[in-house]
Amino acid sequence: MRVAIMQPTFLPWMGYFSLINSVEKFVFLDNVQFESRSWQQRNRILQNNEIQWITVPVTLPSGRATKINDVLINQEHYSSAKLKKTLIHAYAKSNWTHSITESLYPILDNSPLQLSTLNKKLIVSISKQLGIETEFLHAGTLNAQGEKGMLLLDICQILGADTYISPLGSKIYLEEFSGFRDSGIQIEYQNYAHPTYSQISKSFVSHLSIIDALCNIGTEDTAHLVKGEITDGK
Repeated sequence: MRVAIMQPTFLPWMGYFSLINSVEKFVFLDNVQFESRSWQQRNRILQNNEIQWITVPVTLPSGRATKINDVLINQEHYSSAKLKKTLIHAYAKSNWTHSITESLYPILDNSPLQLSTLNKKLIVSISKQLGIETEFLHAGTLNAQGEKGMLLLDICQILGADTYISPLGSKIYLEEFSGFRDSGIQIEYQNYAHPTYSQISKSFVSHLSIIDALCNIGTEDTAHLVKGEITDGK
C-alpha cells in the first residue's frame, strides 16, 4: 500500500493533488508545529498578470509552539466576502469560474474555527471534484510518535504501508535517516513536472494555487493534468 503524508495547506498547487492521486492513503500531517506566513495559511493566484497572495488570518493559542491542528482562524479579520471578491476580480474573464464558486465558496462562507479543518475541507472537496478516490486520514488521530523522519515512519508502520511517496524536496533529510531502510518500507520521490495550460497572462506563471487551473481550463482538463493524462491544458 502506498502512503503520502503532507501538512494541510491552503488551496495548494497542482502537484499537491498529484501526490494525493498517487497513493491509496493520504495523511494530513496536522500534529506538528505551525509555520507562520507559510503555505499553511496562504497561496498565490494571478490577477492582472501579477501574482496576488490570498491569506487566511490566524491566531496562535500557544504562540510559536502552536501545532497546526490548534491554529485558529482569526474571525475578527477573516472575511469570506473579501476573499471571494478577490477571486472574482482575478478570474472574471475566465470561462470556468463556476468550477470553484459551486464547490469551494460554500466552504469559505462557513469556515470552521480551525485553519487545518478549513484546509482539509477544501482539499478533500477539490480532490473529489477531480475524481481522486484516495482515502484521507489525520496524523493527530493515529497516535504516531517521534519527530521528522521517525514520525513519518511511525505513521507508515501504523497504516501498514509498503511504500512511502515523498515530495522530492524531502529527499536529502530522508536519505540521512536510516529508519525506512531498516523497516523495509520503500521510499519513492514524487517529481511532478508542472504542466502549462491556457492562462490569462502575458506569459505562463506556474506553481499557483490549483484555483488558477480550475478557473482557466475547468475541472476535466485540470484533472487530466494532475493525473498526468495529458501534457497541456487546452
